[in-house]
Amino acid sequence: MDSVIFQGNVLGMLAYIVPALAIFLRMIKDVEDRLVERKLYLACGIGVVCGTVADIIMILGGIDSYSENTGYASMILVSPIILMIFLFIGVNLNTFKSEPAAPFYSAGFGLFFGGSVEFWKLLMTEERYPDMTIVDVLFIAGFGFGTVLFFGGAGMWIAYGIIKGNGPRVAGRLGFLYLFLAFLYASALENIHYDVHDSILVNVATLAGYLVIGGALFHQGVLRLPSISKITKVDEEKRYRE
Repeated sequence: MDSVIFQGNVLGMLAYIVPALAIFLRMIKDVEDRLVERKLYLACGIGVVCGTVADIIMILGGIDSYSENTGYASMILVSPIILMIFLFIGVNLNTFKSEPAAPFYSAGFGLFFGGSVEFWKLLMTEERYPDMTIVDVLFIAGFGFGTVLFFGGAGMWIAYGIIKGNGPRVAGRLGFLYLFLAFLYASALENIHYDVHDSILVNVATLAGYLVIGGALFHQGVLRLPSISKITKVDEEKRYRE
């Protein structure tokens, strides 16, 4: 048990938390001196807390695992609702949404939210299925990385939606998109744990689709980030105006 937890912690840190931090630092590299440092820390920290709470709810409710009666139905149908609620709550905090630079903070929140969710998910998966091969674990880690990108992008898109007054609608649409991703993930899990399809090509195809969707959502969100020239530091508290 201790060995499984240790392995899950190490792999989770390498696969999710470290990449989330690296991506976020790369995003804000050119505007870091124009962002509020306290809010950067808050965005990432609150993302970890919200992701952990959301995952605890899913673990305790059995939503994140296979059921003999319903299979992966609860994970596919219910988890998008829970995750999007917590994601929207975090992005919609007054601390972030009132800023012209809100999409930057929301990206950090989303990246660490996704990293936290996948960190605990991987830990529980290794505990439930200790006989997984390294290939199986790498496939699951790949899906998790796609989730980190997805929620990083989703955070930005919800921030854009809030600015335009349609944040809940954007979050709802992203929830349906994540439902499709959860279906892809469940298809791969069935093959990993129960050899339903008896072909690794299913895992490869679903992982490729998952990464493309998550990466595209994140990339499109980055392309819409506020121009550096439109974010101006006005005092020592680093308040902003357009």
